[in-house]
Amino acid sequence: MSNPIPSPAIVPAPAHTYAQFRALVGTLVAEHRTSGPDQNPAFIRFTEQNQAHLDRAFAVPLLPALVEKLRHLPRPEHWLVLGEAWCGDTAHTLPILARLAEESNGTIRLHVLLRSDHPELMAAHQTNGSNSIPKLIRRDATTGADLGDWGPRPAHAQVLSHQLHADKSLHTNQIVKTMNAWYEADNGEAVQQELLGLLS
Repeated sequence: MSNPIPSPAIVPAPAHTYAQFRALVGTLVAEHRTSGPDQNPAFIRFTEQNQAHLDRAFAVPLLPALVEKLRHLPRPEHWLVLGEAWCGDTAHTLPILARLAEESNGTIRLHVLLRSDHPELMAAHQTNGSNSIPKLIRRDATTGADLGDWGPRPAHAQVLSHQLHADKSLHTNQIVKTMNAWYEADNGEAVQQELLGLLS
């Protein structure tokens, strides 16, 4: 099954394919920059570290049941993923979504939108009043109608993140290290199970 050429209403510009986003991250690292207006040193360092997370997450095993579900959707979908190069959660999750789109036999097309480029879209898909990323927005590939969203993290990771940020004794680097360890131990299982439940 092949998708029609998406209209601007379905994919607002500027948008990146996953390959383009991955190349963008590489360019930003080479230039000691990051995406978005905030160029603080921590974000630049996270962007560099995220290259390894992007590579690891792209290689996690996919759930056969989820791949099968995606190949037999009732309608083709376009997936828009709001993220940023410096965002660790994006680095751990986006490659899995990209792989799933690749394995869908054309029922899913995916584009990455930088949150900083799309404030209105982000405002329409907040999590508890926060511009949390990544945020997956599912749209009908023909009509552009919203079919739902997911994000920014699997439920267990969301609970852990809240707990870590509530502990004022923890430095940001400790929080990031703990979250990275959770994602690596989970190996892409939670996000895929949640997507399978969402699609079922």
